[in-house]
Amino acid sequence: MEYANPGPWVNPEITEEEPWTTHEGIVKFIEFPVPIPEMSPRAFHLHWQKHHSPTAMYTTPFSQFMRKYNSSHKYPDDPFKLPDRYRQDTKFEGAAEVWVNRIGEVGDWLGNPLYPELIQPDEPRFIDQNGTAEIIVAKEERLYEPELDMVENLLTKVYLLFKRPDGADFDDWHKAASEHGKLILDQASLKQHLRKLVISHKLREPLPIEDMEMSPIDAVFELWFDDLDQARAFFADMSECAAALGSESALANGGDIRGLVVKMRVVHDEFSFQPSTTQPMAFSW
Repeated sequence: MEYANPGPWVNPEITEEEPWTTHEGIVKFIEFPVPIPEMSPRAFHLHWQKHHSPTAMYTTPFSQFMRKYNSSHKYPDDPFKLPDRYRQDTKFEGAAEVWVNRIGEVGDWLGNPLYPELIQPDEPRFIDQNGTAEIIVAKEERLYEPELDMVENLLTKVYLLFKRPDGADFDDWHKAASEHGKLILDQASLKQHLRKLVISHKLREPLPIEDMEMSPIDAVFELWFDDLDQARAFFADMSECAAALGSESALANGGDIRGLVVKMRVVHDEFSFQPSTTQPMAFSW
């Protein structure tokens, strides 16, 4: 059995103003998983934390390509309902995020013989395989990151999933998404609640990856907060901000914006000095 070594380490502090214009640089996989029907949410998160994530990280020939791996876990019982303009009726139980140096290394990562031997067979044991999970390959635009080594474990995060309207120009729409993020940060009443704001822009298709079909998600706004109270305060203040609401409505063009509220866990991170762990962390289940 042959194993490929990862390419050279890439400096994550090198950023682009318009990352959606190229496939070059660090790419990010985001999967929004749905549990198999016979598994309870608690059992799903236990399997994900205690079994699947450690298996992926301990399988070194596979995990060596993963520069960072976050898992986010939906709060049980939906303790925070987003405003009605966001749909929270998806079956997603969280998100898995993996960073890879460049798109050219994806084949070495997912094509490693240990992926179909050890990693992939575990996925149907807890993730529904009937097309309910959604995946995008993206590049990050880190609009607000005041703490490069911010400890992300157990912070609250809100994902807002946007779809580009039919007929909208790819570059123009992603530039508008970027401008919307910047407008949010221009509002002191909103920025005060945020710990971090990132937009993950879907890469232009077709991708040089075999058998990779992406979902109808074109941008993911990722808003980080200390806790649920700060998230509540942010969205309450945003409901009073006409400029932000108008910009958001124009970006969605009347379409759905899906929202997901989660608690974060850093499984592995080579990009900062924050602690990371392959051991399970207690949530509130």
